[in-house]
Amino acid sequence: MKKNIQDFNLLYTILRPLVCWGTLSHYNTFTVRGQENLPREGGCILAPCHQQALMEPLAVLCTVKKPPVYVARADIFKQPTIRTILTFLRIMPVYRIRDGRDTLSKNTEIFEKSRAAVTDGYPFCMMAEGRHNNRHQLLPLVKGMFRIAGETQRQMGNTPVYIVPVGIDFDEYEQTYANVVVNFGKPIAVQPFMEIFDTNEPVALNQMRDTVATAMRQQMYHINSSEHYEEIHTLCNILNKSGRRRFKQRNTAWGRFVTRQRIAQTLDRMETCDDSNQQKSFARLMDIVHAYKDNCCQLHIHEQSIPEHKHWAAALLSTLLLAAVVAAEAICPQLRWATLFCLACYPIMIIPTHLIFGRIIKDTQFRSSVNFGVRLVIAFLYTIIFATVMFCTGGGLWGELMPAIGKSPLWGVAALVLPVVLSRLNGTIVVWLRNIWQQWRLWAKCMFSHRRVAELRQQLDEMDKLW
Repeated sequence: MKKNIQDFNLLYTILRPLVCWGTLSHYNTFTVRGQENLPREGGCILAPCHQQALMEPLAVLCTVKKPPVYVARADIFKQPTIRTILTFLRIMPVYRIRDGRDTLSKNTEIFEKSRAAVTDGYPFCMMAEGRHNNRHQLLPLVKGMFRIAGETQRQMGNTPVYIVPVGIDFDEYEQTYANVVVNFGKPIAVQPFMEIFDTNEPVALNQMRDTVATAMRQQMYHINSSEHYEEIHTLCNILNKSGRRRFKQRNTAWGRFVTRQRIAQTLDRMETCDDSNQQKSFARLMDIVHAYKDNCCQLHIHEQSIPEHKHWAAALLSTLLLAAVVAAEAICPQLRWATLFCLACYPIMIIPTHLIFGRIIKDTQFRSSVNFGVRLVIAFLYTIIFATVMFCTGGGLWGELMPAIGKSPLWGVAALVLPVVLSRLNGTIVVWLRNIWQQWRLWAKCMFSHRRVAELRQQLDEMDKLW
């Protein structure tokens, strides 16, 4: 008997925690909200927004108890090896009109397998937009998910089927150790749409699509404007600090996400408002943000550097702490060798692989996914090899240079355990060091380009007053 894609697989069960740990370690913070909204009974269909190729499915994988079943666009299944890997990962192909009209009939079998996963109690995850998008903006939803939902509800009878809108927000798309927020919305029951679905399916599909799209926008950082998208996105970032004070949000990934949401909603209302004063304020905001971005570009600084600039005392305190650590390393050989051993156990933390893939891969939405995959595989293989060497040599060089411990197979155990610990700490360490560098770099700009920086601060104050 042929196994279903959701059936138990020992290797998958073993590798899933490893992949989830790698996903969590890929980010500085991984925030999840609304998990209580996941239905405990009935069928569950997850509808996340889609901006980062593989990273949204991985984010979902890390936040639900049962391993989900996915569908992805069929063109990535062309190579047999990739098809085998994707099938092992519980991902099935879904065919679109661009794949050829004759291929659409293959979706019948895929939809049947999708319904079987839901009826077996497994979450079914489908990127409702049908393609990834490099903007914080929800694309029109495709109807395939809603057809699966309606047919599954018909098959399950009185057992309810729910569609759960999921907002997934990355504050940086490509930079390593960014922050991610996974936000589950209230489940939407499919049963209320079934009366129309049985009599007029296209109308029911449109109703489900509009309901889910509205719910998804509420769970994500969504910018409605197409004409002024870039300007509003910039404002959501540079006004975030003042916005957090206004909305009483903490300086956390969740607080910054909520603030971006609310600033985007405010600016969208200003853009579409009939009030002439609001329209003038919005037009003035657009002019100032253009000038602000140009000044930042000429100074070669990030747009958020000025509003997020810390007091010189904070930068000095961080620098003194770093200097104390370096001094301790220089004075104490044992501490120095222990630090070098930690770096030898997990060197991936200091390798800027995202810069390499930024040049090689043209599709910006695939860069983070490829970067994650390569770092995970390299870290896994390197850890196994290094731990084996340390075990067989009793610590090798470190066993000789640290007589207090001496040569022992325990070095191999340490080389196996330390990467697990360091992988969760590396984001904090790297971001801390990055912030120290950026703070002092900006202080240097303040000294040598005082007028230009003062102009940026004036523009920032005016934008803060206008919105």
